[in-house]
Amino acid sequence: MLIVEDNAEVRDFLNLCLEGEFDVAQAENGKFGLEMAFEDIPDLIITDVAMPEMDGNEFCRIIKNDERTSHIPVIMLTAKTEVEQQIEGLESGADIYLTKPFSIKVLQSYIKNLLNAKETLRKFFSQKILIEPLDIEVGSVDKKFMERLMDIINNNLNNPDFHINDLSKQIGMSTAVLYKKFNALVQMPVAEFIKTLRLKKASKLLKDKSLNISEVAWEVGFNDRKYFSKEFKKFFGYNPSELPDIG
Repeated sequence: MLIVEDNAEVRDFLNLCLEGEFDVAQAENGKFGLEMAFEDIPDLIITDVAMPEMDGNEFCRIIKNDERTSHIPVIMLTAKTEVEQQIEGLESGADIYLTKPFSIKVLQSYIKNLLNAKETLRKFFSQKILIEPLDIEVGSVDKKFMERLMDIINNNLNNPDFHINDLSKQIGMSTAVLYKKFNALVQMPVAEFIKTLRLKKASKLLKDKSLNISEVAWEVGFNDRKYFSKEFKKFFGYNPSELPDIG
């Protein structure tokens, strides 16, 4: 969790209340908060609105519009109670707008609810994307990210040397950031996801019956037929040679 707050006493108070359940990082303004968010990819961000260097609204807008961090829930804390200011905070992308003074128990409840909702969406997303990869109901930034990622993987399915390092270079993220981003959206490691797409493509090719098993294995990036058959059976529950007899 990342706390972005210019008031040291408030930062320390939040840290004291939350450090028992979370690994808490702190930043004294939005500028430093962005640097930490882009590097650490926290599970959740709590930010103040009124801060020097960069206020909470601008900070939140950048977080929610950057592919690396767009999935992160943001709770915005502020002493401003006017409706227009609350609307501005929500329009900047904040998931929760909480006015000061606030109950720490209420804050903890919001955190729990946001993280539970995030996990539920992650499970749903993981199932949905493997059925219809582009027919997904997520934020537009995350959807565009997944579409780009899927295009890159699909364009390299027949390359046995294509791995996560190659994917991270082509998508423009460090391997560590890509891993964290992907793990926040999809409930499986990136390497496993790539292998899953290879196997699903193999199933389609085998159903077409235009290639033999060795040719299909090669076409989806497996240069060892035995390993391909082993992974295929592990995933689908039957051997590639049995596929034509499956309805």
